[in-house]
Amino acid sequence: MSASSPQSLQMVMPLVQRVRPIVLHVDDDIASLMMAEGALEDAGFDVLHAADGIEAIDKFREFEPDLVIMDAVMPVMDGFAAINGIRKLPLGMHVPILMITGLDDLDSITRAYDEGATDFLTKPINFFILPHRVQYMLRSKLTADELRASQFKLDNAQRIARLGNWEWCVCTGDLSWSREFGRVLHLQENQTMQVWDDFLEKIVDADRPTVRMLAEQAVEESQSFNIEFSVPGNHDESMRRIRLEAEPHGVEGDPCTHMMGTIQDITERTDAQKQIHNLAYFDLVTGLPNRAQLNEQLRYTLKLAKRSDNKFALLFLDLDHFKQVNDSLGHDAGDDLLQQVSARLTQVVRDSDTVSTESEFITDESDSQHTVARLGGDEFVVLLGQVNRAEDAARVAERIAQSIRVPYQLGDQMVSLTTTIGISVYPADGNNAENLMKSADVAMYHAKESGRNGYQFYSREIHEQAIARFSLENELKDAIENNLLTLVYQPKVNLCDGSVSGVEALVRWDRGEHGAVNPADFIPLAEETGLILPLGRWVLREASLQMQAWIDGGVSPLVMAVNCSSVQFTRSDMIADINEAIAYSGLDSRLLEIELTESLLLQDPELGIRILRDMKALGIQVAIDDFGTGFSSLSYLKRLPVDKLKIDSSFVKDLGIDSGDVAIVSAIITLSHNLNLSVVAEGVETQQQYDILHGFDCNEAQGFLIGRPMPAEEFERWLLDYTQTGLKKASGL
Repeated sequence: MSASSPQSLQMVMPLVQRVRPIVLHVDDDIASLMMAEGALEDAGFDVLHAADGIEAIDKFREFEPDLVIMDAVMPVMDGFAAINGIRKLPLGMHVPILMITGLDDLDSITRAYDEGATDFLTKPINFFILPHRVQYMLRSKLTADELRASQFKLDNAQRIARLGNWEWCVCTGDLSWSREFGRVLHLQENQTMQVWDDFLEKIVDADRPTVRMLAEQAVEESQSFNIEFSVPGNHDESMRRIRLEAEPHGVEGDPCTHMMGTIQDITERTDAQKQIHNLAYFDLVTGLPNRAQLNEQLRYTLKLAKRSDNKFALLFLDLDHFKQVNDSLGHDAGDDLLQQVSARLTQVVRDSDTVSTESEFITDESDSQHTVARLGGDEFVVLLGQVNRAEDAARVAERIAQSIRVPYQLGDQMVSLTTTIGISVYPADGNNAENLMKSADVAMYHAKESGRNGYQFYSREIHEQAIARFSLENELKDAIENNLLTLVYQPKVNLCDGSVSGVEALVRWDRGEHGAVNPADFIPLAEETGLILPLGRWVLREASLQMQAWIDGGVSPLVMAVNCSSVQFTRSDMIADINEAIAYSGLDSRLLEIELTESLLLQDPELGIRILRDMKALGIQVAIDDFGTGFSSLSYLKRLPVDKLKIDSSFVKDLGIDSGDVAIVSAIITLSHNLNLSVVAEGVETQQQYDILHGFDCNEAQGFLIGRPMPAEEFERWLLDYTQTGLKKASGL
């Protein structure tokens, strides 16, 4: 056996780490190169650039980088060919290569791995996460280098010592074996194994005939063979996997007289392969198939359906308000909830072939195709491999909804949950996997808009509504980014002396040729998509700037009220946003008022109280908006550090007509004053309403009687006119 060459040792021994690792970034997009370079250099890497695969290979030869980031699609030579070229270089065999691709099909990803990519990312790239991924890959490379070096030494030792060697005399059946052979099979010192049949008896019944047949065939044909089989473990050990390799020996030209070979325990390797498979195809939290396995199963189901002219259905599920569980009880509780939901979904699908004689829609042929998968977050997909009618999928959806609604025990808490389901059916709603998934997703979204906790089939009308919504979402994003939104201002007056006491900033959006968009349409959209976060920050800043501009122009200071969405309250750092708006505008914090809905504060009262206290510490005022429309808890209300209550307009509009509303408004005002809170009445449109509220000692009022929402310039003119002429003339009464 020859000694190892210096070059072979270099292949397995880890190289000395550089002070600053070198990353070769290959991309024909200069913008991507520049953005990645800044993030990587800040993280401690030196970055080299290449614009195509040929240049990448040349630079790899010259600089021997520690890691390569390779774009898939480039001119001259694409990323796949470049990876193949780098892997052929002496130092390119084990360098980590991160493939960046905009292609989301499994074939492209598989091709990247086949060519030698270590990992992949899909565009758009998160440049904040990229350095962490690179560092992780470099750490993995170092570990792999050390492992290869250790494995190299171990392989040499095994070859020298002939670990697990054995010899079988074909003529006599005698078996001789080394000490290590016994160790692999976990034989005790006093156990004997003298003939080949003794060895075969150690193999499990299912594998024994195959091993016997292959060995006898190898002897007859004087051919080498190798095979894997299982043997029972000792005591509490599970079944172990063994690999046996053998070569024939004998006088040349004569029949085989001996078989000689080695034996190796490959249980750990097999387990690792299973683990890798599980990581690639199963969700870690729930154990359900993940998106990759669902896609494979869906393609298989499509082939069967096209061949047999059958129908099948996709159910796209989203858990309603799941985020509140994570936010209030923590992610461990959230994971527990996902596991319980997964178990219920699996049980419903498993039972669906026998639960009803009215619809025997699941056959033996389709049973293996039924899949419950988790896509991520709180999204699940149920693939029903065969249905006779669309109504069959609806019945399963109903059973799923009923099962999900049963309360869950999370620690010492009972939690209730519902689900919204979108359904697509092959072939009516799509003839490929992508279209069917999109159709189910669109249907689910439409079901959410219709009130959640239900299911919805896909239809062309729903699709067109979804396209319109997506267009509106994109335009809203563009409007926020390019300052195409405007603010209007609605005044509030002090009912004691009629003076203007404040103004509320309201956002408006003119969609050009489509006209003005109702805030009731685009505000919920902004909340659902997360666009409310930049929108809310913009409103805070612009409203504060406008009030400061009015003050600088000679207007007496007024309190500027700004509405806060529940999404802002729970997902944004409201304290930081308010601080930024005050610092940016120079406005006195006492002139800023944040309006919150009472339902928002009751979602997590303790968290709400903490945030409100932090807000109050800034010096701003806080008002509870739309008071009376939610399910208020007086025990929490008295603890809330707020300044005002705003009576919802639904109680004001019938003042003087409905005695019940009169009683409610009077009670709210009395309650508020007893809690040392100021009261603002919304929606004041008649003099009668104004007078009744004045008689109840309501503090402030706003509504069309006083003034409609107006642009800044019009509000200035209104304010001057009101100050000079008083309420009646300013309101046109």
